[in-house]
Amino acid sequence: MNNHKHIITIDGGSAAYWNERKHAFRLIREAELAVERLADAPMYLHGGYDENGDVIPVENLGPHDDMEEAIRAIEADATAVSILVAQGRTEIGGYQIKAVISPEDWDWDGIEDPESNPLWGPDTD
Repeated sequence: MNNHKHIITIDGGSAAYWNERKHAFRLIREAELAVERLADAPMYLHGGYDENGDVIPVENLGPHDDMEEAIRAIEADATAVSILVAQGRTEIGGYQIKAVISPEDWDWDGIEDPESNPLWGPDTD
């Protein structure tokens, strides 16, 4: 039987451990700052004038791209994901972190469901 579990060892005294933690918290903070920039950014930028002298609006996608990049960076960093799991955060600024699973989304295979779990009887709570 191949039941290999990934065991994480923590050496709280090592510089590498603390560097990983600092980097992960920095990634999370960068995503939080990207949310603030996204909220403050204009939807459109000035793209010049057309032949009639009217302004040509250009959609401002930069802040959206920065936010998506920040989320991808968090999802690629196992330490950042573990921090968000420990904090119970599944999103930052309305952007879902798909690498973090919400407790509501856990698949318990019906363990707490009296209809599908035979261990639940009429006199159990």
